[in-house]
Amino acid sequence: MLVYLLRRLILLISTLLMLTLIAYTLEFQLLSQISEPFFSGYIQFLRQLTEGDFGVSSVSGLPILGALSQYFPATLELCLAAFIISLLLGVPAGTWAALHLNRWQDGVILTSTLVGYALPVFWLGLLLVMFFSLNLGWLPVSGQLSLLYDIKQVTGIMTIDTLLNDSAYRWPAFFDALRHLILPSLVLAIVPTTEVIRQIRSALLEVLKQNYIRAALTKGLSENYVILRHGLRNAFPMALPTLGLQFGTVLTSAIMTEIVFDWPGLGRWLITSIALQDYAAIKGGTLAIASFTIVASAVVEVLSTLIYPVRRKAIYASQG
Repeated sequence: MLVYLLRRLILLISTLLMLTLIAYTLEFQLLSQISEPFFSGYIQFLRQLTEGDFGVSSVSGLPILGALSQYFPATLELCLAAFIISLLLGVPAGTWAALHLNRWQDGVILTSTLVGYALPVFWLGLLLVMFFSLNLGWLPVSGQLSLLYDIKQVTGIMTIDTLLNDSAYRWPAFFDALRHLILPSLVLAIVPTTEVIRQIRSALLEVLKQNYIRAALTKGLSENYVILRHGLRNAFPMALPTLGLQFGTVLTSAIMTEIVFDWPGLGRWLITSIALQDYAAIKGGTLAIASFTIVASAVVEVLSTLIYPVRRKAIYASQG
């Protein structure tokens, strides 16, 4: 297991180095004023990144690291909410589809996943805004919090910052932040939910073929108990690596969602930087999103290996 962890760590570091090499090569090609030799310049570029020096914005004149620290928590809050929604909706739907294989329930769920996967995020977002915000008036149109509340930024995650606030309107501000979070997180959760349904359905169908499932059913245990106790418990780790990769998809899809809902996150800041041709901000934002996606995927893969015995046995077998 130690050899596996070392290999994953080396692969993670190699991938991050490759990412920085591509970023520096583009910078080296685009900025003709770089007179330093390529290799020594790349070493200096790596040293600056490890020190948190992502450069200075050509628009605001402020360090890029400060902007990343300001905007990334809002994007992370949105992505985590969308990921939780996708699990809450996708796991029961995938289980229901697997238990009704080749019946109309299975067909309806699979068709819904195809429709959900094909829906453009910006179009769905605008439809939900028109219906729930403008027509019914149930939810806010945009933003992270109403202007009625003055919340000091502590973590950058508004739902947490409202709870940390000691003012008299702490709970009203918290529920207001939740209301602002509902629509963008629902829109962002559409695509990962379809993937969760497909992965859970496929993994559960594989688990239901195993002998221990048949043995549990022949002992007279209820089907619901067997599915929850043995089926999902073994199916979820099988699907976890693929589901972990979906976090990267959620992070990149968040860019368009933040534009539609005027969410003050990293994606909206990055699009604004592109429009203003702020090269340092574009480089810093892209590196931050790509690095976080790579690290998150590697962490999920290692965690799934640690909690899934079959993957550990496969690793031991490959190592002899």
